Amino acid sequence: MGDSENRRAPRVSFPCEVACTGVGQNPLNPRISDLSATGAFIDSMNAVPVGTLMTLRFTLPTGNVTVNAEVVHAMEHFGMGVRFLDLTGEQRGFIEQVVAGAS
Repeated sequence: MGDSENRRAPRVSFPCEVACTGVGQNPLNPRISDLSATGAFIDSMNAVPVGTLMTLRFTLPTGNVTVNAEVVHAMEHFGMGVRFLDLTGEQRGFIEQVVAGAS
C-alpha cells in the first residue's frame, strides 16, 4: 500500500515557516512543505527520531496554529512526517480551508 493510500485526509503542497519546540535537537531551518488536517511533512536537515513529540507553531492565511505532534516518519538530511495530536476544531478548520483552496 502506498503513502497516499494510508492517508486519511487530502494533503497539499503548502510551504510555510514552522517553529518546532520540545525536542532535544531542534530541526535545522524547518519548513512545512506538505499539509493536511491530520499532519504535515517538515523539510529539515536534522530529522528527529520516529516517536518524538514536539510542539509546532505556524501561521496560515486563515489563522495561527499551535499543535502537539508526533514524528511518524523521519529521513535524515531531508525531513520528517508528523501527525497532529490535539488540533482544536478551529485550528482544523484553518487547515481545511487552506487545503480546500490549494486543491
